[in-house]
Amino acid sequence: MLAENALSTLFQVPQLALFMSLLIPIVGIVAFYWYRAQKVNSENRLKRSMVERGMSAEEIERVLAAGSDECRDHRSL
Repeated sequence: MLAENALSTLFQVPQLALFMSLLIPIVGIVAFYWYRAQKVNSENRLKRSMVERGMSAEEIERVLAAGSDECRDHRSL
Protein backbone atom coordinates (compact mmCIF):
# COMPACT_ATOMS: atom_id res chain seq x y z
CA MET A 1 0.00 0.00 0.00
CA LEU A 2 2.78 2.41 0.90
CA ALA A 3 4.72 1.48 -2.22
CA GLU A 4 1.68 2.14 -4.39
CA ASN A 5 1.27 5.60 -2.86
CA ALA A 6 4.95 6.38 -3.36
CA LEU A 7 4.84 5.33 -7.02
CA SER A 8 1.62 7.19 -7.71
CA THR A 9 3.03 10.43 -6.24
CA LEU A 10 6.34 9.95 -8.06
CA PHE A 11 4.69 9.82 -11.47
CA GLN A 12 2.46 12.85 -11.03
CA VAL A 13 3.02 15.65 -13.54
CA PRO A 14 4.90 18.13 -11.31
CA GLN A 15 7.33 15.51 -10.01
CA LEU A 16 7.81 14.05 -13.49
CA ALA A 17 8.42 17.52 -14.95
CA LEU A 18 11.01 18.26 -12.27
CA PHE A 19 12.72 14.91 -12.84
CA MET A 20 12.89 15.45 -16.62
CA SER A 21 14.10 19.03 -16.25
CA LEU A 22 17.00 17.73 -14.14
CA LEU A 23 17.66 14.67 -16.28
CA ILE A 24 18.00 16.44 -19.63
CA PRO A 25 20.98 18.67 -18.66
CA ILE A 26 22.67 15.78 -16.86
CA VAL A 27 22.44 13.60 -19.97
CA GLY A 28 23.77 16.48 -22.07
CA ILE A 29 26.75 17.01 -19.79
CA VAL A 30 27.58 13.30 -19.69
CA ALA A 31 27.31 13.06 -23.49
CA PHE A 32 29.58 16.09 -23.96
CA TYR A 33 32.35 14.70 -21.75
CA TRP A 34 31.97 11.22 -23.26
CA TYR A 35 32.41 12.80 -26.72
CA ARG A 36 35.52 14.69 -25.57
CA ALA A 37 37.03 11.52 -24.08
CA GLN A 38 36.40 9.62 -27.31
CA LYS A 39 37.96 12.44 -29.32
CA VAL A 40 41.10 12.42 -27.14
CA ASN A 41 41.34 8.63 -27.45
CA SER A 42 41.01 8.90 -31.22
CA GLU A 43 43.71 11.57 -31.43
CA ASN A 44 46.00 9.49 -29.23
CA ARG A 45 45.54 6.44 -31.47
CA LEU A 46 46.31 8.60 -34.50
CA LYS A 47 49.47 9.97 -32.88
CA ARG A 48 50.58 6.48 -31.86
CA SER A 49 50.09 5.13 -35.38
CA MET A 50 52.01 8.05 -36.87
CA VAL A 51 54.90 7.44 -34.48
CA GLU A 52 54.88 3.73 -35.40
CA ARG A 53 55.10 4.73 -39.08
CA GLY A 54 58.21 6.73 -38.27
CA MET A 55 56.85 10.24 -38.75
CA SER A 56 58.75 13.06 -37.08
CA ALA A 57 57.28 15.29 -34.39
CA GLU A 58 57.04 18.18 -36.85
CA GLU A 59 55.08 16.06 -39.34
CA ILE A 60 52.70 14.86 -36.63
CA GLU A 61 52.19 18.42 -35.41
CA ARG A 62 51.49 19.61 -38.96
CA VAL A 63 48.92 16.82 -39.55
CA LEU A 64 47.12 17.53 -36.28
CA ALA A 65 47.08 21.28 -36.91
CA ALA A 66 45.64 20.74 -40.41
CA GLY A 67 42.87 18.58 -38.98
CA SER A 68 41.92 21.16 -36.36
CA ASP A 69 41.80 23.95 -38.97
CA GLU A 70 39.52 21.83 -41.12
CA CYS A 71 37.18 21.23 -38.18
CA ARG A 72 37.03 24.96 -37.42
CA ASP A 73 36.01 25.68 -41.02
CA HIS A 74 33.12 23.20 -40.80
CA ARG A 75 31.91 24.61 -37.49
CA SER A 76 31.50 28.08 -38.97
CA LEU A 77 29.07 26.78 -41.64
